[in-house]
Amino acid sequence: MTGSRSTLVGFAVIAGCSSQAHRAQHELPSRPSLGAPIDRVGRPLIGNALLGPTDPADASNRRKEQYNRAAPGAWPSFIPDMERTLALYDGLERTCGNQWLADPRGAPALRYRGLATLFADDRLWVDSRSTRCTEYLAVERAALATPGATTPDCGGRTPNYDVNNRFRSLLIRGTPDDPVDGVVRDDHEHSTAVFPFLAAP
Repeated sequence: MTGSRSTLVGFAVIAGCSSQAHRAQHELPSRPSLGAPIDRVGRPLIGNALLGPTDPADASNRRKEQYNRAAPGAWPSFIPDMERTLALYDGLERTCGNQWLADPRGAPALRYRGLATLFADDRLWVDSRSTRCTEYLAVERAALATPGATTPDCGGRTPNYDVNNRFRSLLIRGTPDDPVDGVVRDDHEHSTAVFPFLAAP
């Protein structure tokens, strides 16, 4: 009887370990292999605003897909596309050469190379030393205006930034504060500390 009881206890222990191992295996599936990227999460608006806005829809969409899926080594190949579109933005208010980073004294073919190069390198600049975060492209603007300069603003992008106005204002007039779309603020204040950050609609 004692031997039978020992055997049952042994089976229970084995079954328990086996069941636990089986459950753990389901809880921790093998890591999936990574596929091709499908979108960018660096600076917003770059693909939609700067790649083929005057091209036929199928050609424009194809180029945007190529941009979204491109590896970092291929990012410079989009500089010529962006240069052409930046020239269109620069002329919208009929004053050429006042776009941010435009070189009005340079050859026309190279006038927009600086900004196109910055935007093609799709990495959002953030100064983690700062706790004040109010301006999109703040770090880029300070560093490119005066090499080595810093800004008290962390830059980056929070949900409360008016990215569209700042982006298009810099492209059209070279200043960050012109409300080109007529929208001066969001309907809701979003959180910068509590997930999922965006306010309820």
